[in-house]
Amino acid sequence: MNDLEEGFLKAYDTLESAKILLETGFESGAVNRIYYAYFWAVRGLLSQKDIFVKSHTGTQTKFAETYIKTGIIPEKYGKYLGRLEDKRTLADYEAINDFTKEEVKEMISWTEDFLAFVKENIEKLL
Repeated sequence: MNDLEEGFLKAYDTLESAKILLETGFESGAVNRIYYAYFWAVRGLLSQKDIFVKSHTGTQTKFAETYIKTGIIPEKYGKYLGRLEDKRTLADYEAINDFTKEEVKEMISWTEDFLAFVKENIEKLL
């Protein structure tokens, strides 16, 4: 199994755990998992270009440079990643956060949309 496959398996597993957390009333935990699902998918893509980054900021930067700014991947997917990281930071580090189920479901849809886009366009992305 290559890094892309591993990244996407991890992304799908992590997204499923987010859905379970949401169903059981753990919105903040779900937000964390949603971000990481997206993150693992992005890292998997970057690995196919021999780009391996250690930090979250570096991952976002390289994703933008490699895929968003070049027009290979639509800009909305870069924005989703940035928004999800902001939400994850709130979920992980703020004592009180009021994520609604609807808000978390929207974040799940962003990630599902991204994963579907990559799956449909994988040949162009590599």
